[in-house]
Amino acid sequence: MARNQSTQRQRTAQNPLLIGSFDQTSLRLLTGTLGALNQVVGYRDTSQNSNGGHGGGTMNHWFQVDLLRSAWIITRKGGPRPNYIEVSAYDLNRNPVEGRMIFQADSVSTTANGTTAFYPYLGHVMGAGSDLYNTFDRLRLDKGNDLYFPLEAGSYLICVASTRNEILDYTLGLVVEVPTDDMFLLLEDVEEDFLIQETALDLNNTIIIGPIFASNYTLATNFNAYTFDTATINSGVTVTIPTTSTWYIGFVSPESNDKFSLEGGPGYDGSSIHEHSRTEWTDAWQRERSPGDPLPELFVPLVNR
Repeated sequence: MARNQSTQRQRTAQNPLLIGSFDQTSLRLLTGTLGALNQVVGYRDTSQNSNGGHGGGTMNHWFQVDLLRSAWIITRKGGPRPNYIEVSAYDLNRNPVEGRMIFQADSVSTTANGTTAFYPYLGHVMGAGSDLYNTFDRLRLDKGNDLYFPLEAGSYLICVASTRNEILDYTLGLVVEVPTDDMFLLLEDVEEDFLIQETALDLNNTIIIGPIFASNYTLATNFNAYTFDTATINSGVTVTIPTTSTWYIGFVSPESNDKFSLEGGPGYDGSSIHEHSRTEWTDAWQRERSPGDPLPELFVPLVNR
């Protein structure tokens, strides 16, 4: 596969370095050196014949992230001097975006009157230009913490810029976090629990009734009742089920493959409370490296479960 050999010095917002296209969670460490240089500028640097000029180096590096599905893009500045670099992000999709606040690591939580408030939206790229600086406002009732939603599929730019007129090495942690589609049942017993699903009807003791009841109905003793999908009981009508029997209203399929159909409530996708799982991030980190490669400490302060 051909590679673009352009140096970061030659890269701009129109020619960024493509990090990759993502449809699953991925973590990257970006490193580089910023600052102006005093060296002979020749063909190697400019792709043009040299006229004896001096220069070199660059004050910013441009990267591009392509999302193949909705996801979050999260950044965290690392050493050696994180306060000397500025990280900005831009949307290339030109979609309308509602305002959302971004928080740096020093706003993970605040404690007042013995109560700790947690702010999980750290270094997130918005669907519009964002400088990823700390915008925490202690005077606001919500501390500036608006709800954060995943970015739409598309392309996004990340710019790392130096704020100093000197040579500066930097490290930037980048997380592309794709919302999980998995759902789980939380059981109270820590030792052992059982969950049984009925995937077929035993017609020897099950009576199919309904779905519309226009007159009173009493289920025979020692039998169970089943109504497909929904049941409608007209006004003034009574349906009586013996205490030793059950009435199942829903859908039973022999092709269910013993799977449970779970429907998440509002905010389950992280639109209201976005949790960052250390286990998921570690798995994503090791998936693209060796299985024993530990999660870099740069990412650890961002995880909250």
